Amino acid sequence: MEFRTKIVVGRNNKKAYVAYAGLFIALSSLVFVFIPNMDRYIPWAFGTGIVVVVIGAVIARGDVTDYGLSEQDLTVSMRGITVGDQFYPLQSIRNMDFDVQAYEGMYVNDGAMVSGSNSDGMTNRLSFEAGGKKIACGFFLQNAMHVQQLGLLFMAFYEGHVPFIEHNKSTRTYLFQVLSASELEAFKKKYGYS
Repeated sequence: MEFRTKIVVGRNNKKAYVAYAGLFIALSSLVFVFIPNMDRYIPWAFGTGIVVVVIGAVIARGDVTDYGLSEQDLTVSMRGITVGDQFYPLQSIRNMDFDVQAYEGMYVNDGAMVSGSNSDGMTNRLSFEAGGKKIACGFFLQNAMHVQQLGLLFMAFYEGHVPFIEHNKSTRTYLFQVLSASELEAFKKKYGYS
């Protein structure tokens, strides 16, 4: 069983800095609330910030994210983990940790936006230790079928008693599900952990 995907990397999108500057100006307008006799300037500063955000988004052609997909792949299997061209055998890996949040197009409402939004599939992370080093990288989930492929690998890990942790942000999951105490006991029994 093998799971393959693209690595998510940070990038320096200089064209997006104009939009970030506009956001800073808009948020800075809130400072005027605390300065006597400056409250009449709040709409002007906020409006200027919003105009700069729009101009920045147009300059950046709508691409204001500070991360993107690498040309390199991440491959995870029962043999080990390959990050780019570096292979780490499974026996040398410790503290394997998958933070699986969402696939591309999945509706998420994390409280940041009132109505929620669709994920870009790039908020997932893998970290582990190998050879005395901590390795961490973001990874892309393309769609629900891609998540199922990762789930099959997780199932193989559970059946093979490969130590790893899966979670969604701070919530511990088992095959992407949050389990009650009784469900967790049944899960452990099924995979021979009790």
